[in-house]
Amino acid sequence: RSGVYEPRASVRTVANAMDVGAPSNFERIRALYDDDIDRMRQDVTGAAFTDSRVVEEIGDVYRRHGYLLDPHGAIAWLGLQPLLEADANATGVFLATAHPAKFREVVEPAIGEPVALPSALAAALARPRHSVPLPASYSALVALVRR
Repeated sequence: RSGVYEPRASVRTVANAMDVGAPSNFERIRALYDDDIDRMRQDVTGAAFTDSRVVEEIGDVYRRHGYLLDPHGAIAWLGLQPLLEADANATGVFLATAHPAKFREVVEPAIGEPVALPSALAAALARPRHSVPLPASYSALVALVRR
């Protein structure tokens, strides 16, 4: 609103991709618009919703349309609605970032039933986890990748 970008600490929400207080994607957007806030405002709008509103909408959309939203998709859906309501001839598209099963702790209470894991996700979760302790240095990363 002010035109001044002030990064802040992240805040935990039901949509973890929205928690970021200093999103790297914002720097990309600024670069695309040559830091021209007026040009950016012509194409980019924002919206904010409480966790309870997001969870409520996941349940409402599931009951009304039979479509299962993840928390990020629910935010996109909610952000799109006022634009569609403002223009009866408008068509909108919203995008989701992940399968709702990734957010079962949020989605299942919202819809009142379990969410099945897709077979590919179930297989991935069943595989053993591998991790390698790594010092915070570029040379350590290069050495690991070259192994």
